[in-house]
Amino acid sequence: MKKALVICLVALLSAILVAQVFASGGKEAEKKQASTAKKNMLFWASHPTGPENQAAMQKMVEKYNQDNPDVNIKYELVTGSAVYPKFLTAAQSGSMPDMADGYAFHPLQFAAMGTVTDVDDIVADWEKEGRVKDITHAQAYKKFFWNGHYWGIPWMVDVRGILYRKDMLAEAGIKPPTNWDEFEKAVVALNKPDKGIYGLSMPAGYFHIAQHFYMMFMLQAGGSLIDEKGELAFGSSARAANIQALTYLTHFTTQLKATPPGVASYDSPEMETVFLQGKAAFILARGSLIPRLINEFPQLLDKIGVLETLQGPKAKLTAGFYNAMFVAKNTPNIPEAKKFVRYMSDPGRLEPVYRARPGQTWPIWKSDFNLDVLKNVPLGQEILQKIVAHTVDFTYPATGVPQLGAIDGEKMFAKPVNDVITGNRTPEQAVDDAHKEMMKLWKK
Repeated sequence: MKKALVICLVALLSAILVAQVFASGGKEAEKKQASTAKKNMLFWASHPTGPENQAAMQKMVEKYNQDNPDVNIKYELVTGSAVYPKFLTAAQSGSMPDMADGYAFHPLQFAAMGTVTDVDDIVADWEKEGRVKDITHAQAYKKFFWNGHYWGIPWMVDVRGILYRKDMLAEAGIKPPTNWDEFEKAVVALNKPDKGIYGLSMPAGYFHIAQHFYMMFMLQAGGSLIDEKGELAFGSSARAANIQALTYLTHFTTQLKATPPGVASYDSPEMETVFLQGKAAFILARGSLIPRLINEFPQLLDKIGVLETLQGPKAKLTAGFYNAMFVAKNTPNIPEAKKFVRYMSDPGRLEPVYRARPGQTWPIWKSDFNLDVLKNVPLGQEILQKIVAHTVDFTYPATGVPQLGAIDGEKMFAKPVNDVITGNRTPEQAVDDAHKEMMKLWKK
């Protein structure tokens, strides 16, 4: 009886051990299968835009997926009027994509909301490798430093500069101007409203683009939005310079009458149309005007020149946007997302995009200036040497602060341009009023 009981107990223990072994093996197999499964990830991009660029980006993401079989990244373009609401809703609801390319100040806005993770390790690698010396301006990456961390990685720049009609200047015997005084004289000399030709086409409507060019002249006058400590300087420590810049920009309309009559309502399309129709000698231009020339007005290319960034009373700088990629805090795939971000921001990586729509996108890396595709873009080397090389962001001379997203997004210093042009305020009043509105962001 005892012998039978012992045999039964041994058999039972053996069965339990066998079951445990199979269960353990099953769990290990599940773990192994989970570790080798593809990680599905979502990438939102707001730049570059256009069907050609979108197709190029799609191919780049597909190539990355092929080379990295552990991930499956889905690329989704988010652009135009959808950018602000879609990103904000995602940030507020905790449903951000794994990584994204948003607008220039999104990383800092979302850092303040606690919805992105820092990319300190990527910047540290760049510094260790000496790569930061290749960036066109140190501010391109330092602008994303806030509250002790870097929250974004620059990967392209959106530029603002001045283009001109070479044929008009040559006919009048005028050399391309290099500073404020020369620019004013050239604009006045080429202004012939009786013949339907104006010295300057510019935007002064209540649109974002108006403040972009105001910022260009602010920088040249030594002005800024914030000071080196990240405090609001627009109508305080930088007040005099910003008033000088606003006065200079608007006096082409209010005093010199050297702009088309409708500039108070102009956005980018209107000012570009005037210039492309040969009705203006100079234009305050976005970099995206180049692909329009290439694709729609190739007959004008040999008549168009890129003006050297003007030397202002204090500086030779122009405004632009160093657009960034960033990583969501709530993604379970932070290492993989950072790997993708670093990959996409590497020198030379955007060559397919440069090739897809030449002139739409510009590099942050000086070494990219030598890419064959950029050497062959009409006016490309002029844009790179005369504009990109002198471009800083709205955060200059400081690193960034989250408030800049609202200042730009809500067009807080486009209104001063429009107010002065329409005669509603003096430059002094316009700057002071805008400063009061901006101050509310610092008091929250």
